[in-house]
Amino acid sequence: MDYISHLDALNSEANANILASWSNYSNLNRETDSLVEQLQTTLDVEQLLSIYLSAITSHYKINSVELDTFHGKFKSSNGQSSSQTMTLPIRINDRLMGRISYFSEKPITDILMSSLTGYQKKLIYPLRNALAFWQLQQMALKDPLTGIGNRSMYEDAIERKFQHAERFNEEFVLMLLDLDNFKNVNDTHGHLQGDDILTSFVQLVEECLRGTDQVFRFGGDEFAILLEKEGLNGAHIVAARINHAISQSPIFNKFNVSTSIGCACFTKNDTPKDLFARADKALYAAKDAGKNCMKIA
Repeated sequence: MDYISHLDALNSEANANILASWSNYSNLNRETDSLVEQLQTTLDVEQLLSIYLSAITSHYKINSVELDTFHGKFKSSNGQSSSQTMTLPIRINDRLMGRISYFSEKPITDILMSSLTGYQKKLIYPLRNALAFWQLQQMALKDPLTGIGNRSMYEDAIERKFQHAERFNEEFVLMLLDLDNFKNVNDTHGHLQGDDILTSFVQLVEECLRGTDQVFRFGGDEFAILLEKEGLNGAHIVAARINHAISQSPIFNKFNVSTSIGCACFTKNDTPKDLFARADKALYAAKDAGKNCMKIA
């Protein structure tokens, strides 16, 4: 007779309690194994957090998780509001990878913290792999000279921008820029001097933008800016800031370099190609108008 049979013969109520506990334990083990398997199906950091949030939400009143790393912040949420927050470090071999903040609608107790720590251990190695992959992607999407996004990153960003704008009925603006007289600097003073002007231009532009706006380099002296939740009035303000900053810059004044800007605002039924074509047409109009100005199409 096995152990369970002995219990059954001695105390059927005790047997039922143990069987229930054993069943819960087995279910928890199966869920944990399932979570590990699911976490190994993706190298996308945000998708990884979404899988993790879905797993812990089935047991705890956690509405969102936010990962803060040296590479940046990533978040997954079920859309519900939260009033309680708890943050736990993520370590591999005593090396800090980052921190995860848990947002809950109910108080976070020591027992919950201990339990979440156990769950979080399942996330560590999949997260390490995903962050390494993300870093490689970022290197492939960055302009090596200036550190801003390249044309590939622009293509990804514009697709997301269109989806967001169509879903929430929001405006955004595409600005295309190039540097007036830049070719003369390269031909006369060399590419090192040209590189100094390009990096100075990017620093100047970033100081004129908000944190939610994005700037990209397509190559040479060609750049693009995406203005978040802005219409043409916002574009005029940004263009004026950029032109004023350039006019006050010693290096741009020394080499007589300015910028021409073409601008187009997202409209319903636009495609990314339509928007780009209008902004490009406006850029040519700015060149034809004598450079150092912004035109709208």
